[in-house]
Amino acid sequence: MGIEDIGRWLRDWPRGLSLDHRVIVRQSLQTCRAVFKAPHAVLAWEEREEPWLILASLSEDGFTWREAEPEPFLPLVDPALAESSFYDNDKAVSRHFLEAAGLQDVISAPIRGEFVQGRIFIAEPTHLRDDSLVMADIIALLVERSLDYAVAVRAATREAVRDERIRVARDLHDGLLQSFTGVVLQLETIHTLVDSQPAEARRMITDIEGVIMADQRELRSYVEQLRPRRRIDVPFDFHARMEELRSRFETQWGIGVAFEIETIDPLVAKSLGPETFRIIQEAVTNSAKHGAASHVRVRLSSGNDKMNIEVVDDGSGFPFHGRMTLAAIRESGVGPSMLAERVAALNGDLAVESSGSGARLEISVPLGFAGAT
Repeated sequence: MGIEDIGRWLRDWPRGLSLDHRVIVRQSLQTCRAVFKAPHAVLAWEEREEPWLILASLSEDGFTWREAEPEPFLPLVDPALAESSFYDNDKAVSRHFLEAAGLQDVISAPIRGEFVQGRIFIAEPTHLRDDSLVMADIIALLVERSLDYAVAVRAATREAVRDERIRVARDLHDGLLQSFTGVVLQLETIHTLVDSQPAEARRMITDIEGVIMADQRELRSYVEQLRPRRRIDVPFDFHARMEELRSRFETQWGIGVAFEIETIDPLVAKSLGPETFRIIQEAVTNSAKHGAASHVRVRLSSGNDKMNIEVVDDGSGFPFHGRMTLAAIRESGVGPSMLAERVAALNGDLAVESSGSGARLEISVPLGFAGAT
C-alpha cells in the first residue's frame, strides 16, 4: 500500500458523524477489509453503561450484529497486549473468541474511548507491509472517536429526556395537582352548604369553574411546550399571572396574598418567566399548606441582571429555626427542598429564615441563564 492508497481511503472515510452505531461499525469494517484485502473483519466492544459485549462482523456472507454475555470471551487478548496493536497467528487472542467469531491470523488494534472499549480484528489480511499496524491504529482511532461520539450523544439525550420528565412532573405537582387539591376541598365545602346555603354553594361552584378553566389553559400551555417545534419567546406577563395566583389562593386556601411588583426587566425571556412563576407558586403553596399562614407577601424586582424574589409569611415556619442557605437545604433535605432544586436548576441562590412566627425567603435568579436576550 502506497501513500496514495492511504490518502485515498482516508479521503473516502465517511464525513460527518452518524448517531447510528450500526452505520458507523459497518462502514468501519468495510474500510478494514478494503485496506487489508481481508475476507473478514470483526469489531468487539463494551459500552461503559451496558452489561454486554457487542460483536459485529462483516464478511462475504454479510453483516452480523449480536450482543453477548462478556464473561466467556474476556479478556479478548493477552493482557500484556491489551493496549497494543499486533499481528498474530491466533496465539494472543482468546481461543473462545476466535472460534465464536470464526477468525484466524488476525491484525488487531485496541479501541480505548471514554465510553467504548474493545478491539478491531482483521482476519487473514493479504495486503501487509511494515506500516500495517500503524494503519490499524489509525482506523481504530477513527472508529473509537465515532463510537464515543454516538454513545455520548445518546447518553446526553437520555439525560435531557429524564430531566424534562422531572421538570414536567414537578410543574404538574406544584401547579395543577395542588390546584386540584384545592378544588376537592372546595367541593367538600359545597357539599355541606348545598342544602343550607344554596346561594353560597352556587357562588363557590362558579369560582371553581373559573379555576378549572385557568387550569385548562395551563395544561394546554404544558402541551404546547412539549411540542417539538420552534417557538418565539415573548415577555412573560408577571402582573397577570400573579393576579391569577393571588385570586386562586384566596379562593381555594383562604389566604391573603399581596404582590409588590417593581420594575421587571423587559428582557426576561418567556423560558425564564414560567420557571420564576413556578418558584413563587411553590413558595406560596408552602406557606399555605405547610406553614398554615394567613397572609403572604411576595415582592418581585429585577436588577444587576437578576430577578429577585422575596416571600414573607406569618405562618409557623419550617422545621428549623434560624437561617439556611441553598447548599445547606439541598444537603440536609430540611426546609423547602423542592424549591431549592428549582432555584439551583436556574443557577440561582436561596436563603431561608424560619421562626415560629413565620418564614422569609430570599431568592435570586440570573436573567441570562435561561436565554434572555
